Amino acid sequence: MLHYFPMRKALTLLCSCLSFVVSAQDPIIQTIIDSVRIDSMIHYVEELSGEVPIDLGTGPTTILSRHKNNAGNTVAQDYLIHKMEQFGYAPVVEAFSATGNNVLVTKTGTVYPNEFVILCAHYDAMPSGLFNAPAADDDGSGCGALLEAARILRDIPFEYSVIFAFWDEEEQGLVGSAAKAQQMAANDVLVHGVVNMDAIAYDGNGDTKARVHSRPIANSPALADIALTVRDNYGIDIDLLLTTPGATYSDHASFWTAGYGAILMIEEFGADGNPHYHTPTDLVEFFDVPYFEKMARLSIATFATIAVPVNVINAVANVSLLSANAIYAYPNPTDVDAMVWVEVASTDRYQITLVDALGQVVAALHNGPLSSGKHAFKLPMAKLAAGTYSVVATATSGAVLSTRLVRTP
Repeated sequence: MLHYFPMRKALTLLCSCLSFVVSAQDPIIQTIIDSVRIDSMIHYVEELSGEVPIDLGTGPTTILSRHKNNAGNTVAQDYLIHKMEQFGYAPVVEAFSATGNNVLVTKTGTVYPNEFVILCAHYDAMPSGLFNAPAADDDGSGCGALLEAARILRDIPFEYSVIFAFWDEEEQGLVGSAAKAQQMAANDVLVHGVVNMDAIAYDGNGDTKARVHSRPIANSPALADIALTVRDNYGIDIDLLLTTPGATYSDHASFWTAGYGAILMIEEFGADGNPHYHTPTDLVEFFDVPYFEKMARLSIATFATIAVPVNVINAVANVSLLSANAIYAYPNPTDVDAMVWVEVASTDRYQITLVDALGQVVAALHNGPLSSGKHAFKLPMAKLAAGTYSVVATATSGAVLSTRLVRTP
């Protein structure tokens, strides 16, 4: 265990005492879960694993290996930077050695900007040498889910600052994540939790078993409880097994060593291990695609719950929302114009608007009476920038209906 200054010890104790309250269901978390697109994640993994070419502006190229000694490792780094910039972020490359580079994006929290929650995966690969190292499952799957999380969470504000972290040189002993964890500990940075995704797409026997690894370090047990509760509250069909004390073979362990709370989300690596692990045949074709989607949804929703999403509409309107069942939009998420249906029990006058993540009105849909029953309105989503929006229907009686939808890039 590393030695820390007294302030560091106090912060670690505070973090270990934090309690998280997970409500039965949060409509924002449900929207996040619904917004995860398996086709997007599969495409990211195919690009990272060299199964389809990429073009970073200099013509088509293929990532044959992401091993630290292979040129493809640098190409993969450039790919991650390119994707995060496409999503509207300003990624930072943090070098920790002559060969190792972590790719990081920080999204500032609205309430606690100097306190952090981390979602992470490693982008380096095995095997070494002249062999191809596609590493689709280990850990292209985690990277694909991390890219998808960054895409759908871009315009959703959180109370805590969040970090999307792609670690390098995990396969050489968690080198990249250890460098970052030790740096944060040395500077007394308060981290409320780390969710590490490593190999989340293989389910050879189809039993939907997966594991969440935890240890009695800081608030790690509470983080594991959140993962299990999110699984239950949102009906995610994963047989999630708690492993404690958890294994130390992935990047979450770097944060345990530094005294931080962390969990690992991983497939059933022991009893149903991927036979293509660390071989040139670790390819997307061996994925259990529905399982991958569920694991990504569970991991991302757990992370978002820890980071505490801000309900912008509640903050702006300062009113109680009626059940979301009375208003819904389709398709959602979407990159084309959509429709919203508003169902009211009795006649009233309604103002219906489309607002962005900051509560600014971007389209006025209706201002007048609505009779009891269901009413449809067109949403001009195609002309809007990618991000998170809400349709808000406010009645003269004070009743408010709201539904959230995502405009994809």
